[in-house]
Amino acid sequence: MDEQKISRAGGANSAHLVETGICVTLVVMFCVMFFHSYEWEIEAGLFPRLISGFGVVSTLAYLAQLIWRNRMGESKSQRRILDIPWAKVSGDSSEVKRAATGIVVWALAFWLGVVLVGFHVAAPVYLYSQLVLYGKIKPWAAALGAGACLLFIILVYDRLAGTTWNDPVLFDLVKVLFLT
Repeated sequence: MDEQKISRAGGANSAHLVETGICVTLVVMFCVMFFHSYEWEIEAGLFPRLISGFGVVSTLAYLAQLIWRNRMGESKSQRRILDIPWAKVSGDSSEVKRAATGIVVWALAFWLGVVLVGFHVAAPVYLYSQLVLYGKIKPWAAALGAGACLLFIILVYDRLAGTTWNDPVLFDLVKVLFLT
């Protein structure tokens, strides 16, 4: 009986360490995104600054809550890592690591997509993939959501705000290779 309690406590501490590591990684990523967006025009950098700023604040708040609950000795057996609904995590460290890796990889993929092919392509593709893979939405409905996302970007940011976007790396490469 005592060995089971010790085993569970060790697993919980391991999960807390992994979760803390995820939070630190997210804060670093959000800070990099925030400061990188200052290289862009104000209109193009505004949305990434808002999102990454909100990400830093919410992740730090979650980290503070995690530390507080850990110090108070409250059980987290019914909670999920970072409270993300698709990351159904028991207490198994391999599941925690897999979920953490998924979160970080998707965030990096979105950011790289914005840099490589631009926000107009990356945001709808990201939304579509999240809706299909994790939301279990039918592909046609996810395509409608992605189309609405693109329409929102075009109408609000391009037409209404007159946003100046970053030049996507791959588009610049195509221009150099085929238009010069």
